[in-house]
Amino acid sequence: MPEVQIRKKLTTVEEIFHEGGPIPPTPLRRGAALAVIHNPYAGKYVDDIQSFMDDLKPLGLEMARALVAALGGDPKSIQGYGKGAIVGAAGELEHGALWHAPGGYGMREVLGAAHVGLFADR
Repeated sequence: MPEVQIRKKLTTVEEIFHEGGPIPPTPLRRGAALAVIHNPYAGKYVDDIQSFMDDLKPLGLEMARALVAALGGDPKSIQGYGKGAIVGAAGELEHGALWHAPGGYGMREVLGAAHVGLFADR
């Protein structure tokens, strides 16, 4: 499969001091890790693109590590996470779906046991 070509990356953290309700004793920290990559499938039909998920795994792991580090380095402090993909005009929805496994499993690997029961109380 094609090599993953990273165009740019961004890791950012915001501190939320108050958004309503009681003021928390410690500000909430929310972070995001973003990467813009070249879409090797844009504008053309390719019969089988699923193996590109394997090529994206190192990027998922790298982004998860960078995000946890930016949030203080303690995986147990992470209260929740999500992932998403945006595909440009010449891409297809399936191109964004390729990020599902690499993005999620990269974060799960970095969090280790910290993700067990993450949403058990909901």
